[in-house]
Amino acid sequence: MDRLLKAVCEEQDWRFVRESHIHEVLMTMPDVPLEVSGNRIRATDRSQLPERTVAADLPKLLYGCVRRKAYAHVLEKGMAPAADPWVVLSSDKDMALRIGKRSDPKPVLLTVHCQKSMEQGVIFYYAGIHIFTAKYIPAGCFTGPALFPEKDTVREAAPPQPLKSATPGSFILDIEKGTRPTSKGKGRKKEILWKKERKHGRGKKESFG
Repeated sequence: MDRLLKAVCEEQDWRFVRESHIHEVLMTMPDVPLEVSGNRIRATDRSQLPERTVAADLPKLLYGCVRRKAYAHVLEKGMAPAADPWVVLSSDKDMALRIGKRSDPKPVLLTVHCQKSMEQGVIFYYAGIHIFTAKYIPAGCFTGPALFPEKDTVREAAPPQPLKSATPGSFILDIEKGTRPTSKGKGRKKEILWKKERKHGRGKKESFG
């Protein structure tokens, strides 16, 4: 159902269509040739569907898209069906991208070499205007862009933040440095008092000498 709605809404005049509209049609119109089960929709009379025929006059190149996250796997293992039962390809790049964006907003566009694929046993079928399908495209039968570099997920450690005291007027001991903050004003007063006492004591000693 989701993929159907995405395909329908790609047309300018049908962008208003929602799932509720489809259910409304099924409830109000008699003998609708469709049935819905959960998130799936299909024709009730399968005999009216076009037969799948082998493509005889293939172009040299076909195009298909894969999700970015699956690209590395596809390069190694080949193109296999994902959401669809078949690998969907097109002779038109724009159409291939249009189909690919139904699964990934930024799909990877691949170029399939038909002759090389058929030499590997691939059979292509007609599936509509400019649309072709296949069960599988082996690795090496298609080309694409270079692999995307992986993003570095390791973040630099944030510098340690100084501890803040929850009680006004108090301070926190810095155990790692082995020191504690002192008040500059009180230290200065003690230094001046000590110098005065020392000077006063020296004067008394000289007077008795």
